[in-house]
Amino acid sequence: MSVPKKNMKELNKKEAIGDLLDDFTEPPGFSRSQQGQRKEPRKIIIHSMSLNYDVQLNKAEKAWKPTVKKNSCSRGAEEVVDNDPEVAKTGELFKQLRSILNKLTPQKFPELMKQVSELTIDTEERLKGAIDLISEKAILEPNFSVAYANMCRGLMGLKVPSADKPGKTANFLYLLLNRCQKEFEKDQDDDEIFEKKQKELEAAKDDEERERLRVELENARVIARRRSLGNIKFVGELFKLKMLTEAIMHACVVKLLKNHDDKSLECLCRLLSTIGKDLDFEKAKPQMDEYFNQMNKIIKEKMTSSRIRFMLQDVLDLRKNIWVPRRGDQGPKTIDQIHKEAELEEHQEQIKVHQQLLSKKESSGGGGRIQPQDDGCGNTVPISKDRPIDTNRLYKIIKSGGMDLNNLVLAPGGKAGCKGVWRSWEKGCSGGTEAKPASADQESGRPATSTLNHFSALQQTSSLLSSSDTDHRDRDHFDRSGHVDGREENPITKRSFSRESQERGGRSEESAPTPPPSLPKPSLSEEEMEKKSKAIIDEYLHITDLKEALQCVAELNSASMLYVFVRQGLESTLERSTTVREHLGLLLHQLVKVGTLPTEQYYKGLHEILEVTEDMAIDIPYMWLYLAELITPMLHEGGIPMGQLFREISKPLVPLGKAGVLLAQILQLLCKGMTPKKVGDLWIEAGLNWNDFLPEDKDVNKFVTEQKVEFTTGEELGPKEVVKKQLLSGEELSKQLDRLLQDKADNKHIMDWVEANLDEEQAASNHFVRSLMASVCGIAIICEHPYKAIAEQIMVRAELLQKYLNDEEKELQALYALQAMMVHMEEPANLLCMFFDTLYDEDIIKEEAFYKWETSKDPAEQTGRGVVLKSVTAFFTWLREPEEESDKE
Repeated sequence: MSVPKKNMKELNKKEAIGDLLDDFTEPPGFSRSQQGQRKEPRKIIIHSMSLNYDVQLNKAEKAWKPTVKKNSCSRGAEEVVDNDPEVAKTGELFKQLRSILNKLTPQKFPELMKQVSELTIDTEERLKGAIDLISEKAILEPNFSVAYANMCRGLMGLKVPSADKPGKTANFLYLLLNRCQKEFEKDQDDDEIFEKKQKELEAAKDDEERERLRVELENARVIARRRSLGNIKFVGELFKLKMLTEAIMHACVVKLLKNHDDKSLECLCRLLSTIGKDLDFEKAKPQMDEYFNQMNKIIKEKMTSSRIRFMLQDVLDLRKNIWVPRRGDQGPKTIDQIHKEAELEEHQEQIKVHQQLLSKKESSGGGGRIQPQDDGCGNTVPISKDRPIDTNRLYKIIKSGGMDLNNLVLAPGGKAGCKGVWRSWEKGCSGGTEAKPASADQESGRPATSTLNHFSALQQTSSLLSSSDTDHRDRDHFDRSGHVDGREENPITKRSFSRESQERGGRSEESAPTPPPSLPKPSLSEEEMEKKSKAIIDEYLHITDLKEALQCVAELNSASMLYVFVRQGLESTLERSTTVREHLGLLLHQLVKVGTLPTEQYYKGLHEILEVTEDMAIDIPYMWLYLAELITPMLHEGGIPMGQLFREISKPLVPLGKAGVLLAQILQLLCKGMTPKKVGDLWIEAGLNWNDFLPEDKDVNKFVTEQKVEFTTGEELGPKEVVKKQLLSGEELSKQLDRLLQDKADNKHIMDWVEANLDEEQAASNHFVRSLMASVCGIAIICEHPYKAIAEQIMVRAELLQKYLNDEEKELQALYALQAMMVHMEEPANLLCMFFDTLYDEDIIKEEAFYKWETSKDPAEQTGRGVVLKSVTAFFTWLREPEEESDKE
């Protein structure tokens, strides 16, 4: 409706309002169809109205308002009209962040995370507001808690000036944990609110009022329950990203378990379902057993509702199933994941339909029936005459399994085809009967269709292989079993198959048909890299197979993302045992030594941990020692020089004033492997100075004395250093030597350890020589049937043994140690002879010592001596041959 301006001045207040109401009010009986009957538009005659008049509309008493406007109104009118540009800037920041959070999905996470990191969050008020927005979204949308936790992980290092404490900073992680803690402890406040509403409900006399209060109370309880579950899920995801410590999680579990109300127990089930796998390891097993005993007691005594009892039982079953859920992750997924699942379902459906068709043809009679073909092993293989051969899929199997077509016989006459790959056919033969040669089929008049049969079998295998879950292969990247019950490893794997190819005579792979060119492997995302890294690290720490772990990391083929591997390793082991941390440090050292892990990637991953150490130190009192245990192995031979490493790791710690503490811990650990004098020489040679790592107001001399690192100042060490060397028992000594040898420490490192931890008398004792010989030879034994000795292991340690077996008496004691080992192992055949051959060839033990051992009458060394002497008769016969020949001449 438009009104000419020249008539506006003539409007009268009452008449204008009356006419407007008449125009917009429909008379009784009016219908929309009557509008079309009007031939002329209705004219509105407006008399006069002042342009400055403000028309007040009716307002409802309880009009709906957005939450943001409610909060702004509650702060008072003076803030609403505040034109402070900083307030407007803060409001605009929250608006942008809220918009980003509303769009958050796994597919868009990297892009949106980048936008969040570009927001200007530079005051404590804005930081707290951002944390409130993210936490609130995570609580209300628990299905997306993983994405919100990852967003918090990306903002973990954010710091702003504190508003209350000048000169201090407010930390994102600290404020986030406070927010989660308050939400977790809101149960008591909620109970008070519920109790108050319950009293109001009981006091209400009007039925309508009572019903309204009952609905309000029920809704409040539902909302509180959902918030508690959402918060506990969010807390669990933060712990999985190592933003919370195990101690905090155990405290949460204990508190929830003490409260026997339904809401607490439901939160307990949600928490354990989320983080149970990460908490349930050897160190925490007694605590976890206690939790589950309490849960089992609640179930048996029926101390809660049946719904909660079933939830508790589900968690008990989940633990029994090694924390593998019956259903996969049903949370939000990326488009790529959805496409992969659709492809998997399609492949499975095709296989199902194909199997149904085969079963129908086999069960049908007449000429259309497919006659089965004997595979030579008592099994039948259906023949399909019209099935096409998909060579691309065949090559896919060949490429993934490492098959060599030159060595693959696809007919039953080939006796199990390629060696190892089709060994299951051979094993299936009853009595070991060999299959007929291929020519026998032709002589009998039967068509030679076996090749087509086995191509069909390969094609079926290809479909199954291509539809397997990639993540499952990642989790099972290592072979835990090795050789079990005499059976060989799965021959379809690339490494085992390539070894078999070499054993067959080194046939060249170039002779195999060239497969079609494959597309380049896409680079891994950070999330994929984290999953693969976790699988490799967990398996390595379980079986401690260093060689396998190095190969698996190399196969990741993502040098630019290896900082994620470093970060994941440090995070996952920081609160575990000393042995675990040392093993991980050794793995990182070897990765740098062989060139798989660039030093830049190592520094990047390490810096991401060091940047948040100030907050982590609150929950992990011995954090600097734990970090030192992870970093120290990098200083071993082939790693990173001390000067370069210390200067790099101190960069994020110098502003915090903690660089000196970490370096002192590393130096003290180094002194356990070499003498303090040598450590001090390394410090001085690297040109390091404590003034570069300590705060300006810190007294260097006092710090050096407190940390007991006086050797770094170049001062001569007094006799106190000798007193520190304690006499190790035989068991402790053997344990330490075994650890060094298992960790593949080089000879120099072992010599330094001996010098640092054993005095001269103990290092020259017969007891030490026996322990050293037993440890070196024990590492070289392959525990198969029969036992074997790896000569290369002895050859590598020749320098070490020669240093300490420096006279005939020491050599004799070493032979006594070997004799005792053989007796303990029940005299395995030929094993001692293998050791004697290697020790003699490497000039570790001389002839005279061998003869002296042979004729020894020492009563303390007679146990089992007769059998041991008989086992090395051939060695001594060979040893005397040169003497007899020279006598004849």
